[in-house]
Amino acid sequence: MARGFDDKMGAFVVMEALRIASRRKLKCALVAVSTVQEEIGLRGATTSAFSVAPDVAVAVDVTHGTDQPDVDKKRFGEVKLGGGPVLHRGANMNAVVTERLVKAATTKKISYQMIGVPGASGTDAWTMQLSRGGVATGLVSVPLRYMHTPVEVLNLKDLTAAAELLAAFAAGLDEGVDFIPQ
Repeated sequence: MARGFDDKMGAFVVMEALRIASRRKLKCALVAVSTVQEEIGLRGATTSAFSVAPDVAVAVDVTHGTDQPDVDKKRFGEVKLGGGPVLHRGANMNAVVTERLVKAATTKKISYQMIGVPGASGTDAWTMQLSRGGVATGLVSVPLRYMHTPVEVLNLKDLTAAAELLAAFAAGLDEGVDFIPQ
């Protein structure tokens, strides 16, 4: 429990993913950025995605843990702390990226949860997907209770699993990957 897990935990997850990935032989360039002003207009992700011009991008954020009283599971889906990172399907997510994230989780036996996002995600993934001519984008989230309060709660196992998932996803990339959904 702490304040500011949204998005301090994202920086940890990404750095841990880089540490894990550094032990593997990658067939791709791996770039990590930590963005600013996500809550007030996605400004950091907009400039970062434009400057880096990636072929594929995965945003890391939190999502509402719904295993607490008074949370509308119809609105946010069924999301449990300790259930693993949350993957997202929807118009804002590239289907191939999502499929590869699922495959990486399944192959590495990483528990994950899935939710639908019917429109813009409101996360850095949204603006990264729209950058330049469009970037194949995915979103990995960590379940969080009491978001935007001084007593945010998360499960450390979800952080570790998210980092392992990102490293496994990166290890599965090479020059021949086609992100155009079929």
